[in-house]
Amino acid sequence: MATQQISLVNSLSIDQRKSLLDYAKSCAQRSSIELGNFRTLLEYRDKAYQRQLNTTAEHIRAVHSNMKGDARKLQDITVPIIMPQVESAVAYMAGVYLTSYPIFGVIAYPENQKLALQIETVLGEQSLRHGWARELIKVFRDGMKYNFGMAAVTWRKTPLKTVVTDTTISSVGMAALREMSYGGNKITHISPYNCFMDMSVPPASIHTDGEYVGWNEIMSRVQLKRLLSLLDPAKTTSAKEAFESGFAGSSGAASSATCYNAPTINPYLNIGSGALGVNNWASWMGLSPANSNINYKDHYLVTHFYCRALPSDFGARGNQVKIYHAIIVNWNTVIFAEELNVGYDYLPVFIMQPLEDGLGYQTQSMLDNALPFQDMSSALWNISLESKRRLIFDRLIYNPRLIDKKDIDPASSVARIPLRNAAIGKDSAIMGQAVYQFPYREDNSATNIQMSDMISLMADQATGQNKVDRGQFQPGNKTKTEFQTVMANSTSRQQLAALAIEYQFMTPIKDVIKANTLQFQPTAKLLNREAREVVNIDPIQLRETILEFKITDGLLPADKLMNTELITVFLQTAQAIPTIVTEYDILGMFTYWMKARGAYWAEDFKRSPEQQQQFLAELQATTAATQPPAAATPTQGV
Repeated sequence: MATQQISLVNSLSIDQRKSLLDYAKSCAQRSSIELGNFRTLLEYRDKAYQRQLNTTAEHIRAVHSNMKGDARKLQDITVPIIMPQVESAVAYMAGVYLTSYPIFGVIAYPENQKLALQIETVLGEQSLRHGWARELIKVFRDGMKYNFGMAAVTWRKTPLKTVVTDTTISSVGMAALREMSYGGNKITHISPYNCFMDMSVPPASIHTDGEYVGWNEIMSRVQLKRLLSLLDPAKTTSAKEAFESGFAGSSGAASSATCYNAPTINPYLNIGSGALGVNNWASWMGLSPANSNINYKDHYLVTHFYCRALPSDFGARGNQVKIYHAIIVNWNTVIFAEELNVGYDYLPVFIMQPLEDGLGYQTQSMLDNALPFQDMSSALWNISLESKRRLIFDRLIYNPRLIDKKDIDPASSVARIPLRNAAIGKDSAIMGQAVYQFPYREDNSATNIQMSDMISLMADQATGQNKVDRGQFQPGNKTKTEFQTVMANSTSRQQLAALAIEYQFMTPIKDVIKANTLQFQPTAKLLNREAREVVNIDPIQLRETILEFKITDGLLPADKLMNTELITVFLQTAQAIPTIVTEYDILGMFTYWMKARGAYWAEDFKRSPEQQQQFLAELQATTAATQPPAAATPTQGV
């Protein structure tokens, strides 16, 4: 449990933390109007993405009828244009960045291949344990929906238990559990609804130029207990005050950065804010332990806050800009504060903007570009559906002296409509005058559907996609080469977005991951799943040679960094010019090229020294057997 003893190195005292808390509150309230507009637009985009914008009474009644099992009611339709395009773009980015193992490969000089394997093994293990792919997929989806995807990269130590063999005399050979801790880089997706940042700088420049950035999240008392156990105890304090502080609550005000923002997107399943309890009801009913001297609450608002500031801003000594990290509970108590003493000069929170044109937050996302076409296409479809409704619930003129209104309102195919005066039934002419139905005409429905399809094609042009990108059939006669050319050109817009993501988001993340690994990675033995071997991790050797490494990803694969096409041409040229073989190690070059392309399986087929000698002997015997005998030398003087 945290204590009041605070380390004086890279941390702040109790009074200084109070100044930091005031500073954090002022930062959170600095751009409240802009933040409110930003969050309102996020909610509008999410409703459009989930096709929940239509809240008319007629549509809601039809939906409720359908949910009760009445399939005869026609609800309005929202043509799915946005969601397929966004998901196709997310799938493309996932294919570029996340399908390889590890997500970030490592390239090094030939003499450092063993060290490259070490850091590649470390990164592969971290990506699996901390779920990098899962978090980055959520960031990519935010980037395509909002043109704003945020993630934090931190070094996290996690306590674990490993199964070992017991060596005690009483239970030798039995299984036993041994406590250990695992440290690694954790990539965390941050919800745009609950973040706040320095909005005076472009979103993609927050990590380099921003003054502050932070985000809120809800934790139960058990989660908060676990968080405290993972923090450095020398920099953690005020745990009891944090547990007893009042819950900041969940607010519907989008402009409030000091409350948890729980948007209502799906009206049929909204459990975001309703499950957040303020009081500890177990304690209220007298069910809490009698020996507990802490008045716990059910939930807490936990804020992670990063900032660039002067130590003198908080009453400490120094006037040089430093980076601080603080964890605040209920905007009331700072439980953790530290000065980041790391090998990079970033705020470790990164924002991707796939479409970056210099307008900052005003730049429209892929969703925004497709949204008008979804609305127009849906309107045309609903006009046709309204015509179908008229076919069932048509307009009538009736004589109220002959027919009661309540008898003709029910839309039933077997309805019996009584006449008010039974004597009228003797005159068929009068019965025909009781009701007059307007003629039903459906002249434009086919045209509306055709226009809707044309508008959907306009959406593809706006976002730079086609049907094949979404796994659909594209009619037309094309040769294989023509089709490949068309598809290569169709992904050019997505490649442009991938390039923007690479240099504004992925590159600084790789720098932070590399620096954290070199600074905090301990000695370990890890399994490399690609090479299928146990690798001994020596952080001292990694730190000595790291400047020679290049970390790759899907957009910068190994073949681009190494120019493997040139190596292929060189190997072909060596066959034609034998003198090259005497000057260069062709076999070593070919082996290096194979490993750089991921062919670690080649080690499984490597011959042992005995097998090499046996193969050479068999090769010499085979060569001697296939050569013809030498011709006899003619006798001299004959």
